[in-house]
Formats: sequence, structure tokens, C-alpha cells
Amino acid sequence: MKLVEKYSHLNGYEWIKHHHPLYWQEIIDVIQSVDAKNAKTKISEEKSMKGRQLYNPTEMNEGFTSEFKKRGWHSPRKENFRYIRDQKILREIVDLDIEEQDEIIKSEKIQSLTGSVASDFIKDRISIEVQFGKYAFVQYDIYVKFAPQFMRNKIDLGIEIVPMKSLQKEMSTGPTNYERNLHEIFRQGRTSPPIPIILIGIDA
Repeated sequence: MKLVEKYSHLNGYEWIKHHHPLYWQEIIDVIQSVDAKNAKTKISEEKSMKGRQLYNPTEMNEGFTSEFKKRGWHSPRKENFRYIRDQKILREIVDLDIEEQDEIIKSEKIQSLTGSVASDFIKDRISIEVQFGKYAFVQYDIYVKFAPQFMRNKIDLGIEIVPMKSLQKEMSTGPTNYERNLHEIFRQGRTSPPIPIILIGIDA
């Protein structure tokens, strides 16, 4: 695959080139090492493209996972937390470890639901998401993964890798694309999201 476009938000690209230039080269090497041609194995069942051979997101994700792990990027364990209705208690526990959350929830005798979140890849305070899912998942990555990690001083940079529109056209209906996400970031203004990000658009 190939890196076609990139957008540096709040100097994300400048930061990695200054602090970790070798990691930026690793990311380029990973992208170039993923053979998308062999991942065009999905036969569409959708009415508008029935019978067409499309790129398989699962197989492309597997390629990225293999290549990132070869270079020492790891998938961190899930961060677990509790959903509750009580706003006052939630403010007290939202930044606590799961064990501490459970103690308070139990002592207050309130009901809770379990949730979790995990990054795709991380190394030396750089978090990477490879997103071939629906466009809304990119916002989830940015605001539910990157932003809390950055605000809690766990990462310095978030990197989002998405298909260009030209690649997305060769996938099932629904996946995101670079052009749409670039537009959405620009619409939010220069300081939102309030964290350094690099948005990368790739093609086969």
C-alpha cells in the first residue's frame, strides 16, 4: 500500500519528525509492506455492487497488525471502566482504576455497566489507529481513545490511518475515507480536537 496524503493537526507531524523520526519511517515502511492486492478477496452481496471483488478490511487489518508488531509496536491491554447514571459519583470515579471504581460503586450500592477501550498500536507515547470501519469510528478513536490518553498524560501523539476515497470505493458500503475526515476536522476549528494528531490517507 502507499501513503497518499497526510494532515498534521496541532503540529503532530512536526512533533514526530523532531522527537521520533525513525518511528515516522517505520509507519511508512509498514504501509508499504502491506500487500492490499492479495486482500481483494471479498465478493460483494450488496445490491449496488453484487458479485464485485472488493478489498477485505479484516485481511488488511491483519497485514497492518503483523507489520507493526514486527517493528515493536504493541497492542495495549484494554482499559476497563464502569458506566453509571449518577453524575456526581461518575465525576469522582471517571479517572480511577477499575478496582477503585468498583469499591465506590459497591459502597454506594448503585448499578453499573462494564465498558472498555483499547488502542490498536502504541509505542513510546504514540498511539496509532488503523480504521477501515464506518466514518463515525474515527471520531470515536479521536475523542474516546486519543483525547483521554493525551489529557491523562499517557500519549503525546495520535495517528489515524484511513483509506483514501479511491480505495474506499473498492470496499463495501460504509467505510470512512480521508477526504471526509479531513473536512470534519477542519470544520471543528483549529484547536479541536485539542490534541496533536496526524491523519494519514492510504491507497492500494
